[in-house]
Amino acid sequence: MKSVYYSSAGSAFGNVGIVWRRKNDTPTAVSIFLPSESEGMDDLVRQSFPGVIKQSHDIIGGICTGIQDFLSGREAAFSEEILDMSLCGEFQRKVLSQCMLIPRGRVSTYGRLAARTGIPKGARAVGRILARNPYPLIIPCHRVIRADGDLCGFGGGLKMKKALLGMEGIVFNSKGRVLPKFFW
Repeated sequence: MKSVYYSSAGSAFGNVGIVWRRKNDTPTAVSIFLPSESEGMDDLVRQSFPGVIKQSHDIIGGICTGIQDFLSGREAAFSEEILDMSLCGEFQRKVLSQCMLIPRGRVSTYGRLAARTGIPKGARAVGRILARNPYPLIIPCHRVIRADGDLCGFGGGLKMKKALLGMEGIVFNSKGRVLPKFFW
């Protein structure tokens, strides 16, 4: 891989890391790292990308600001064009692109997302792809839940997932499940 760079965005949840590289002289995000309680962001990023160079760029700074806005509960719009999906397979790109379409304030299920990608019985495959989503927050995998409304896993933890959905206006029942009226 060409030279990779790293920037970070602070938030109430902790630091978010953005690994990026230049693709045709335009910076594109290679990976987003969510805050970790057990490791510092520098260590977390360097484990996956040895030799990464800490550096920013105006475009990456804009992504950082968008992530900070998003994590503060404000609306933030991201374009798929800022993502370097060259390391993703075709089905993975389809799933990630469909996930990016889930509107703020709504959720989808793994099964519904699978059907939208043309694989109606592919809920587990979608779940595996989203578990390794290289662009969390930008591709809002926190908006994908189980069919029964249960939140299930998220790289930033269930507490963060529930907080993000709450900031987007999602309401939960007494068992902590998303109410059906919020399903997309």
